[in-house]
Amino acid sequence: MYIKVAKKMIKGQTILRIMMNYGLVRYNIHGKVVDIGGGRSPDYFSYMKVAPETVIVTIDGSINGIDLEKDFLPEADSQTDFAVCCNVLEHIYNYMFLIGEIKRILKPGGQLIGFVPFFINYHPDPHDYFRYTNEALKKILEGFKGIEIREVGVGPMCVGLNNIILYFPVFLRPVPFFFCYFIDKLWLKLRPDITSRYPLGYVFSAFKS
Repeated sequence: MYIKVAKKMIKGQTILRIMMNYGLVRYNIHGKVVDIGGGRSPDYFSYMKVAPETVIVTIDGSINGIDLEKDFLPEADSQTDFAVCCNVLEHIYNYMFLIGEIKRILKPGGQLIGFVPFFINYHPDPHDYFRYTNEALKKILEGFKGIEIREVGVGPMCVGLNNIILYFPVFLRPVPFFFCYFIDKLWLKLRPDITSRYPLGYVFSAFKS
């Protein structure tokens, strides 16, 4: 694993992006999948288990001209098996409208899979409004069932490094990461709640009733 992480860092990925992707490994997707706000060819699908014949439809303002704040998603009611929404909700002021649209297009029993960052720098695209806690996500997803929210990260050392690592030369980035990762793992043995107190973000999933 360490070699894989080092290679991804040298390619320019942040700690947050790498840990988010590994947090999505557990998900299996199939049928019709609507990817919301992921842009062109997001790498997280290469971490999920994607069944053959899966159809992935991308809805993104830079591609479709859709305003996720106010435009209805161009999909029929109850026809989508999976909706994926990673690194999007923090940029949407009217986020409950988007959540409602996702619920509308999902089939009964369809699954929403997503990610939101928490301890991360300001990153407008074109705006950056919110950081969601575990409790906030539970409230936002109240209309769904089978809600699952998991912290992504290790501890405060990795949180701090994530926000400055892009200033390091790419070939040096694995060195401070492995140091911080090791320290956080030691702290984790002493404080088992440290990841929940210092999450880089949250992977979440929920099913339409």
